[in-house]
Amino acid sequence: MNYTTSYKTKTMKKGIIVLAVILSSCTASTDKNLNDLISKRDSLQKVQYKMEKELNHIDLQIAELDTSIHADDQKVMKKITMQKNRVAATHLKIKSLENKMTPAGADNLIPVSVKEILQEEFNHYIIAYGKVEADNYALISPEMGGQIKAIHVKEGQQVAKGQLLVSLNTDAVQKQIEGLRSSLELAHSTFEKLDTLWQQGIGSEIQYLGAKSQKETLEAQLESLEAQQRMAQIRAPFQGTVDKIFQKKGEIAGPGFPVVEFVNLNKITIKADVSEKFLGMIKKGQVVNLAFGSLPDLSIETPIRRLSSVINNASRTFEIELSIDNRNELIKPNMVSTIQIKDFTADDAIVIPSLVIRKDITGNYVYVVQNEDMKHIVKKRYVESALSYEDNTMITEGLKIGDKVIVAGYHLVSSGVPVKIIQ
Repeated sequence: MNYTTSYKTKTMKKGIIVLAVILSSCTASTDKNLNDLISKRDSLQKVQYKMEKELNHIDLQIAELDTSIHADDQKVMKKITMQKNRVAATHLKIKSLENKMTPAGADNLIPVSVKEILQEEFNHYIIAYGKVEADNYALISPEMGGQIKAIHVKEGQQVAKGQLLVSLNTDAVQKQIEGLRSSLELAHSTFEKLDTLWQQGIGSEIQYLGAKSQKETLEAQLESLEAQQRMAQIRAPFQGTVDKIFQKKGEIAGPGFPVVEFVNLNKITIKADVSEKFLGMIKKGQVVNLAFGSLPDLSIETPIRRLSSVINNASRTFEIELSIDNRNELIKPNMVSTIQIKDFTADDAIVIPSLVIRKDITGNYVYVVQNEDMKHIVKKRYVESALSYEDNTMITEGLKIGDKVIVAGYHLVSSGVPVKIIQ
């Protein structure tokens, strides 16, 4: 090896060593700057927590010293301050946990799922809860008191209108009827004879009128006893089912004490109370959807039959009434139904899950993903929302068709960080 070659080799080695030192120095400097920033961030977060806690305490002291604030309000403000301190402590813990996460690198990006914004249908419903009532339902009791002589039906039995259900003991009334019928036959025969003679101008008018009065009096008495006998019979007021029999043969029954629970389930009525603020949004004849928690596969559409004309002064509600056919008798009285009343619909709305909408001091925002330098970068986008229903919210400003909103993993990201989109 000549001198020139040796010199070049030595020079090259020195250059490599110098470059290595420089790179090592840059890396160390970068690591030092990163560690300094991380340390500074953690310190500021703790200071922020202490400041929030101190501000909450000062607000409470001001409230305690302000004589214009009612004592009850001061108690409430004390509770609010305690809750604020808990929230601030929770935020600090969350930030501490987030700080411990491994920084996202080229091979360690935070995975997120996105929803691409498209125009879609959005419906909003007023929800009310109604109680089911059978149109034909009765707790039947006798019109007069007496001992139950016979029960002619069984629980669950289908009966026709007018069919005899229960009979009370009417032996005493029956004997009176039999005696009265015998007297009435004689009175009727006597009157017919005197009437025939009277038509021929024979006989006394007093005798004729007396016989007529006697016959009519006995007829009225017989009619009264027969009515009493009918009052001792409980008959079906309509076609239906004997749901329950409350008393037994030999027991004493009387007016106002139900003996039979009787129902027909073919027609049912549902009544619900709705807040007065929806009064202008609900109309008679408007079609609503009915659902039943105990019958998850059953859904019925039916119009509103009646709207109450009076607002309940205590609850500030008005009543709506629905009527539906129940031929299969699946729906039972006293069940609770969920009534969905559509009050708004849009065919080309921008809709996102309600949970992804977050809030800061400026307003509501969501995280979207944008492509920058072949990377998926998170951006903070402030939005204006309108109605919400169930788990979805309609957005009126801030998003456009084609935007990709983060719907899973949004609590792990912040504006400016790269992410990995997964299905």
